[in-house]
Amino acid sequence: MIFAVVATQANACSIPVFRYALENWQPDPYVAFVLHRDELTAEQQSLIDTMRSQKFAGTTSANLVVKTVNLDIEQDEFLKKLREENAGRKLPCLVVQKPAKRDAPETVFSGELTPTIVARLIDSPVRMNIKDRLLNGDSVVWVYLECGRKQKDDQAFALLTQELSRLQNELKLPEIEDEDLSELTAVPESLKIRFSAVRLSRDDAQEVAFRDMLLHVEPDLRDEAYVNQPMAFPVFGRGRVLYALVGDGLAPDVIEEACRFLTGACQCIVKAENPGVDLLMQVEWDSFIQPTEAVGASLPPLAGFTGFGQVAEGSSTGIQLSQNTISQEEKSVPSPSKPDSDVDPLQATAADAQAVDPHNGIDAKSPSASVVWQNVIYVLLFAGCVVVVATSFLIRRSGG
Repeated sequence: MIFAVVATQANACSIPVFRYALENWQPDPYVAFVLHRDELTAEQQSLIDTMRSQKFAGTTSANLVVKTVNLDIEQDEFLKKLREENAGRKLPCLVVQKPAKRDAPETVFSGELTPTIVARLIDSPVRMNIKDRLLNGDSVVWVYLECGRKQKDDQAFALLTQELSRLQNELKLPEIEDEDLSELTAVPESLKIRFSAVRLSRDDAQEVAFRDMLLHVEPDLRDEAYVNQPMAFPVFGRGRVLYALVGDGLAPDVIEEACRFLTGACQCIVKAENPGVDLLMQVEWDSFIQPTEAVGASLPPLAGFTGFGQVAEGSSTGIQLSQNTISQEEKSVPSPSKPDSDVDPLQATAADAQAVDPHNGIDAKSPSASVVWQNVIYVLLFAGCVVVVATSFLIRRSGG
């Protein structure tokens, strides 16, 4: 119990969650499989090269790993299953899976290998807008996914923006402690709470891949009970979704809970132990936000497929941006979780994020030296207390 308390203290940080994530948490990679049989044409190879394009310091600008698979050669059981799931598609086809957590890999998007499909996979107007807002100082950008019923969508979106406006004025950032200043590249006084929101139509052809990513943030969002409900997704850091707020779950108290969590002190700097799922975005974040120290490692080449089959841990039409922003600076806010749930949304999602990405390990900085020594002192003090209590007890028992 003593070591559990000390470990929690060592991982805590007074920097707000949204800012710590922006500076330090590298996005987890999606994996795109290009399934084919015949030799790829020059045009098809060019599309693959586009997905693998090097944009900055030898790394891809999108958190995407691409692997071509010749089905006449590769006979892995996992690949056979992928082909069976996409049997109706013309080869070559593209199958994209979300970052692996504890469960088996999950396909979030698939389609033929065409310039249009590739462009919509890598980036989209709404994702570009989210990126601009996050880099321009928004703490959280809420994506409101419309249900398609105008009156219901207007009411739910109005509630969301209203609560964001209120919370933006009421919430306060934590005071950043001196020992955490070295972890922050911005001047603490420059940090502000700013929320904004964007609306996304489910029928927008340019946002099909993005829509499907959002609907895979939680495993039951495509269930009959929820799939046609309005949804809101708080996006923070480097394009990370905290969780989904669905239907009647878009309530003031749940919105506030999410906002407080994201603007509060970072209780655990280890990314894998925090709730959330990363989105596929074509952004070289390190060219905008320079980390205070190196975190994570570059992705190793994908040598085989067996691991993917085992349980392990891209100006738009149809996009309605919130011009009704919480102030002139377009504030955004988080939304509530699914209705009729007895599970706390933060606790429930945290359980899904406890596995470490096998490519990157743990994306978090080590505690500063001062914090480490402080924790050593805590351990010694606890140990001393235990010794004193135990000695006193034994003396009494011995009659001395």
